[in-house]
Amino acid sequence: MYNKKFWNNIYKSIIVKKPSYDLWLNRYTNILEKCKDEEIIDLGAGIGADTLYLSEKGYKVISCDYSEEALNILKESIPEAKTVQMDISKTLPFENESIYIIIADLSLHYFNDETTKNILKEIKRVLKPNGYLIGRVNSVNDFNYGAGSGKEIEKNFYLTEEGYKRFFSEEDIYCYFREFIIEECEEKSVMKYGNEKRAFEFVVRNAGF
Repeated sequence: MYNKKFWNNIYKSIIVKKPSYDLWLNRYTNILEKCKDEEIIDLGAGIGADTLYLSEKGYKVISCDYSEEALNILKESIPEAKTVQMDISKTLPFENESIYIIIADLSLHYFNDETTKNILKEIKRVLKPNGYLIGRVNSVNDFNYGAGSGKEIEKNFYLTEEGYKRFFSEEDIYCYFREFIIEECEEKSVMKYGNEKRAFEFVVRNAGF
């Protein structure tokens, strides 16, 4: 849906090139603490908001993003970060059942139906049995950031002024994550980029193959 040049230009254009995080992951400390001695994947890390949060709390993080520009900015702020440049819509460069926790914060809602399903299939492959995917995705009520606007390509998937975006309903969450055990799913309001953003926050667990 997007090429690397698109994302590199996005990150070159941002004014504040230092990551800052909200405290959404505080809620999942009980899960994160199970992973003190293992690496956590930050999938679609951007300039490293969640990487910074996790690093400051002593977790080992692999920060993954499509954009070299984003990862360069991340490394400037978090020099100790381990980074992997990759396209999450392709085969993930990790072994089967190798990772206990994957964080996907606002990075899974840019893809058409088929690609979204393939990404989740890959995440399931990489997660250990009973491993966790913790994430946030656009809500269908995220009107400040394009919900219901632009050209609808597929149900809840639009070409907006800011590019391709998928917006999830609660029904969509249960549909796309049906191969996982859904432990939490809640629509929440967060402040992003100076505006209210509506997003579904979820925790799903890999039941294995």
